[in-house]
Amino acid sequence: MTDWASADIHVHTMASDGLYTPRQVVEWAAERTDLAVIAITDHDTMDGAYEAAEIAAQLPIELVLGQEISSTDGHVLALWIREPVPAGMSAFETVAAVHEQGGIAIAAHPFAPKWWAKHGLCRGDESVYDAVPFDAFEIHNATPLLFHANLRARRYTRRCPGRFAITGGSDAHILSAIGATRTLFRGTTAADLRRAIEEKETRVDNTLFWLTRNARYLAHMPRIVKREREEKRAADSGR
Repeated sequence: MTDWASADIHVHTMASDGLYTPRQVVEWAAERTDLAVIAITDHDTMDGAYEAAEIAAQLPIELVLGQEISSTDGHVLALWIREPVPAGMSAFETVAAVHEQGGIAIAAHPFAPKWWAKHGLCRGDESVYDAVPFDAFEIHNATPLLFHANLRARRYTRRCPGRFAITGGSDAHILSAIGATRTLFRGTTAADLRRAIEEKETRVDNTLFWLTRNARYLAHMPRIVKREREEKRAADSGR
């Protein structure tokens, strides 16, 4: 029987609101974790993913180009895309743009509460999830204080059997959070991961989401949120 491998498909770098460079992120993932695959999914940019891909090519880890897109209905993770997808479209339009590139579209941290980050997070609007053809649903996000949102995401997918692949991601903005939550798949390569998502054969593992790791992540949250708000203000002023 084919063994199961681990991927963290929701990771940020300094190209958006992460606290470390693409090189630091990829080298940490390759040297300090047992992840087979990692995806760089910075907010509304692929600069970090492009840089990380060049670094990963020299390391024992596979990298998937990705982006976390701010749609008007919430954040969408795009994997296996070649070019950035514009922010500000509806979730339906965003997913269509991802699919046009041959990519995979995942509902990121669904059911996150309004008070968590009012700009961009899905707000538990099931009508969006019902109508938009997401390929997968993130049922566990390792960001602190999203326990209830994760539970709601699991319950939603159980009410829609066979519709989505399920995924888990660390949403890491710091190195020690990388791999805290993983998507499990049969095989060892990024191609195997994609096949598992398309065939809805993925599993989710959050056993590395320890209390100490959670506390460390939470301690960094004010800095992470401050940087994200500054970037959003800069983007808004440029429009």
